[in-house]
Amino acid sequence: MSVLGDFYSIRSVLWSDGAVKLLDQNAIPWELKYVECRSVEDVAKAIRDMTVRGAPAIGVAAAMGIALAAVSSKATSLEEFMKDIERAAQLLASSRPTARNLFWAIERALRAVKRARSVDEAKRLALSEALRMADEDVEVNRRMGDVGADLIDDGDTVLTHCKQLG
Repeated sequence: MSVLGDFYSIRSVLWSDGAVKLLDQNAIPWELKYVECRSVEDVAKAIRDMTVRGAPAIGVAAAMGIALAAVSSKATSLEEFMKDIERAAQLLASSRPTARNLFWAIERALRAVKRARSVDEAKRLALSEALRMADEDVEVNRRMGDVGADLIDDGDTVLTHCKQLG
């Protein structure tokens, strides 16, 4: 399957080859492209710059940012590792301070990591939780689309808009 998959499974946030790929909302509708994030700093910048938009996608991106910080951590002790993750969480939280889903996702990712008994387990838990959140988001969107499909007739136009304030 390609990065995009089929038409009905385009993902706005995905994990691929050790990186987070974000559907560039700034390029839509003229172009369908992904921005690759290889660090938590890249993810925070993409959230701040509105590369990723929409509350659920912002939350999933934040969880993926935690996963990136986890898998790239050089810490050898769980205590050092948690300091790396806490720094990542603070950076991500500052990227869009009004985004409720951002904080929810960070907290959920942190809860998963805090269950670990080793650095390796913490890395696995961070990534698996972020991937689970991404899959849940796709399923929720699919269900919403199924419900909404009955409300929209052929030929109708739907426009959504997100504006950064301030």
